[in-house]
Amino acid sequence: MDKKGRHYIGVCLSRMQEDLNTDFVHSMIGRATECGFKVLIYNAFSDFYVNTSYDIGENHVFDLIDYDILDGLIIMSETIKNDDILSSIVGRAREKNIFTVCVDKHVEGCYNISFNYKSAFEAITEHIISVHGCRLINVVAGFKNNTFSDERIECCRRVMKAHGIELDERRIMYGDFWSDPTAKAFDEFMASGMSMPDAFICCNDTMAITICNKLKERGYTVPTDVIVTGFDGIVEERYHIPRLTTAKQDVVLAGIKAVDAIAAHLEGKDIGDSCIVDHTVMISHSCGCRMIDYRDASGQINPLFKLFEADVSYDTFMDELCNQASEASSLEELSSVILGHTVSYGYFYYALSLNEDFSNMSDDYNSLISGVIPRTDGKRLILCERLFGDCYKPVLAEKPSHFEDAANTINVFLYWSVHFRDYVIGHGVMGLSTGSDGLTSNLDIRHLLKHARNVNHVLEIYNSQSVMKKVISRLNELYIRDHTGLYNRRGFYSEMEKQLAEALNDKENTYSLAIISIDLDGLKTINDSYGHAEGDIAIKAIADALITVGGEHDICSRFGGDEFTVAKVCTGDPEDDGNIMVKKLKARLNYINETSGKPYMVQGSYGVFGAKITEDMDIDAIIRTADDRMYSDKSTHKESRSRCTSRK
Repeated sequence: MDKKGRHYIGVCLSRMQEDLNTDFVHSMIGRATECGFKVLIYNAFSDFYVNTSYDIGENHVFDLIDYDILDGLIIMSETIKNDDILSSIVGRAREKNIFTVCVDKHVEGCYNISFNYKSAFEAITEHIISVHGCRLINVVAGFKNNTFSDERIECCRRVMKAHGIELDERRIMYGDFWSDPTAKAFDEFMASGMSMPDAFICCNDTMAITICNKLKERGYTVPTDVIVTGFDGIVEERYHIPRLTTAKQDVVLAGIKAVDAIAAHLEGKDIGDSCIVDHTVMISHSCGCRMIDYRDASGQINPLFKLFEADVSYDTFMDELCNQASEASSLEELSSVILGHTVSYGYFYYALSLNEDFSNMSDDYNSLISGVIPRTDGKRLILCERLFGDCYKPVLAEKPSHFEDAANTINVFLYWSVHFRDYVIGHGVMGLSTGSDGLTSNLDIRHLLKHARNVNHVLEIYNSQSVMKKVISRLNELYIRDHTGLYNRRGFYSEMEKQLAEALNDKENTYSLAIISIDLDGLKTINDSYGHAEGDIAIKAIADALITVGGEHDICSRFGGDEFTVAKVCTGDPEDDGNIMVKKLKARLNYINETSGKPYMVQGSYGVFGAKITEDMDIDAIIRTADDRMYSDKSTHKESRSRCTSRK
């Protein structure tokens, strides 16, 4: 329960968009709403079976669980196939003393809801023997020595034995729960010369559909020539002709029981530590109990066509999102594009909260390559946030600002991880409606995976483009500047061409160009007496002084060694402007000499020359004249005034 007295149930699972998981979640949400709970769903798009880099990024969603406000936690534990991840979630819930319900996979210390598939598998076997008189039976199992597979074989064996029938071991085919191995096992059976069975009892629907297709290839008809049964009730079975006699988990009832267990616990009732939910047996065409009416085909094709249309429409929608986002030149534009697309699909609340601030990338090279750096002030970049019709601009905050307002109305919030493979950058959250809150019902989560992956893609594109712009800027700086921060010769001429062109295009004012030539006195003496490192420090002192006294548009450059050149575009007398800058530069160097503690003085020789800016002006000639004046200044210096004179 939160500070406002709202009660929350947390739900952890992976692949929520898959059919059975979706049915469970919808059922659970409906019951939770009836009981006055709000629901926080933490969904991953991987089952963590392989634990790839993508899985590591997806795992972050479970770090978002707010255990402090949960009144109960429901875990679809069979969907999370990494025991370490599952144990971590359960362990943290236990630390907070949160009542936890695990569904379809037993976890110690939790309230466990299991599915009684054995009774359903036995019921199907009993049906084809008692009702259809089958005596010769092939069992299409999964993997050899697999628990689920072996238990289902034993179910068949047990029912057959009760009818005085022995299961021939040669008639156990291993299809590994998948199509290709099943097709291979069927071909091997047909090549064995054994007689066709009365029925193929398959341990899942995928293998049953494959057997139906292989029988058709051989000229056999299901169920006229041979019966085929499946198990699991997958989506594909709904659109298969013949429809399979099969069984499926009653996930709707499981969802209700999961919420009821939490509600009963909160009321202090003793509910034990587990319950069992029977599978639902569905008798259909493939055993012959229902007649195949091929006129039903149009009724099955139409929903598939609508699903196809919806997928094409959403893919087009996501393409538009990616295209528009790729053109975004700022975080505000990127946020606007993403939020604009979320409106179209009726997410009543939507937020993207990022660990890093994409707008302030580090100047450090390593951070530049990674693209973004973590914030250290506890704040996050709330890139996107929208509540109903109000969209909010990106802001730095500890958390989204309008979630609490959303929770006043919306009952269901869905979280997912935002990441680039194993590099986690934040998370997303959207608010959905059951309709009971007065909003239009919107629990269509079939496209959730596409949405999350495309948002990840959009952010990666923006980040990559930002990094590329920064890298190009850095390379450009290296191309036109040297290590002192001043323009090199190439940068000097490039920048001066721009400023001269601007001056010539301004027909209302007359501009002149001042060139200041500067030479560091006594660099050789500094190098010989104190080392080349001190010579570099002296050169850098001149450069820093120029950067300090130079104006925004002054072109301060180092042509090489101890030679520096400054160009100033001005409207007044160019030589007056140049001499003013020389005076400032001398004052700055005096300050540096007084405070540096160095055993030598940093001083310079100077030459200033200027001319009116014209189309045919000879810039190099102006620079040569300024150089000549600098050398003249250098030659008039007395020996004791040399820039490299040691301090006494």
